[in-house]
Amino acid sequence: MSLNIHTSIDEIPENLRLAYFQKGYFQSQVYTQFIGYSNEDLFIPIDITPENAISIPRSPFGSFFRRNLEINEEREFIEEILADLKSRAVKTLEIHHPSLIYSSFTSHQTLEETNFSLAFTDINQHIELSEKWEDSIHNMQKRKLDSLRSDAFIFRKMESTEFETAHKFLSVCRQAQGLQINISWEQLKSLNARLPAVYDCFGVFREGKISALCIAAKVTSEVVYYYLPATSPMFRDKSPMVLLIAGMVDHYRNKGYKQLDLGVSSFLGKPQETLKIFKERMGALETGKPTFMKSL
Repeated sequence: MSLNIHTSIDEIPENLRLAYFQKGYFQSQVYTQFIGYSNEDLFIPIDITPENAISIPRSPFGSFFRRNLEINEEREFIEEILADLKSRAVKTLEIHHPSLIYSSFTSHQTLEETNFSLAFTDINQHIELSEKWEDSIHNMQKRKLDSLRSDAFIFRKMESTEFETAHKFLSVCRQAQGLQINISWEQLKSLNARLPAVYDCFGVFREGKISALCIAAKVTSEVVYYYLPATSPMFRDKSPMVLLIAGMVDHYRNKGYKQLDLGVSSFLGKPQETLKIFKERMGALETGKPTFMKSL
């Protein structure tokens, strides 16, 4: 099966069934040197810096996407890519692999069989969107939910026209933490314009003021990613994120989604305990999110 090499984003295959791997997503990102590889069954996007390649930077994950879920032979495709990257003087390939809740990617075993080494494994947490979710959350979170509702905090899905307001809120919240938001308004606007069916925005309001907010991405027909969350410092003691997550669970469960991916709770494999415990109390389960390395 022939290997296709895409040196332009405009050349990548259509209809990849995954929000992060749609042409519109790649067109909204900035790459040093984009290259994609595909055949009828598989696809991988890569960014090449002078001697290193990453799949993919500035994104929750990359790796080898299985366009055909029935495929069994992947090693030949991977070996061809490694040979081509080596011919381009690339010395290492870094794979940001997704959590196991994303079934459309090559297995850990396949990467290990092609001599990728495990650099580290981050803690990824997700909520199963079942009817029994409410039973899995901690009693403390249940009390906070009751308190927020009695104090007139209101959850609602925000309009697409409110995305700029949402971005400003996210930026202010990040600044209050001494951080910077990792996506500019222009990039977010471009993403939402190119993939209007993918991104949603939700907020928790009290007397018209935003207390907490999250921009979510519908990654597959089953998984939604809790992409850009933030809580206002003014309301942090009220824990409005509890109501926000509860509202998102209810919204996406009613839409037929199976998991809400809350993302990683570690950095380079080291647990971020406060974040991890909060998600656990919201009923989240853990899976690994590995990063693999390969010397060429």
